[in-house]
Amino acid sequence: MVTAKSPQWYLRKHLDGEIFGPVAFDQIREWATSAQIHPQDVISNDARTWNKAPMLEELHMDWLVEVPGQPLYGPTTAGTLLEFLSLGEISAETKILNCCSGEKMKLGEASFFPNPATHGEDPRNQGSNLKESLQNRILELEAALLQKQTELNSALDGIARLKRRVEDLESTKV
Repeated sequence: MVTAKSPQWYLRKHLDGEIFGPVAFDQIREWATSAQIHPQDVISNDARTWNKAPMLEELHMDWLVEVPGQPLYGPTTAGTLLEFLSLGEISAETKILNCCSGEKMKLGEASFFPNPATHGEDPRNQGSNLKESLQNRILELEAALLQKQTELNSALDGIARLKRRVEDLESTKV
């Protein structure tokens, strides 16, 4: 059985098979919470045995989203639903289903839905808070992109070194 106690984890994206890892489970959880893990992505703690991400209880991918005219999306996390909400892809009126309890509700009725009245927030500030959230998300994505570019450059350098080594070996055979 797969548990979050494993020291290293891998994520394989369903669209292109790209593998990320090894990383700590907290990183996997953060990716799930921030809408970076798709319900069909798979995870592993040994890079050999893969399980669909929603199967790992600790990721809390407990929600299905009902979008009219489309199949149910999910299961996914509450954080992902809020990300979709902030991007305007769904609304507070979107119907969601909790896979664990079977409870069906509107997103705006969910316990994790931000409610300005209960949080003492002035509704007039919602636009600025959304803007700030989106700016923070952009900064996070830019940092992740920079890291990936650095990793790519390192990999390209390694490939170039290997090509030179192969050429050297081939030239010594002659």
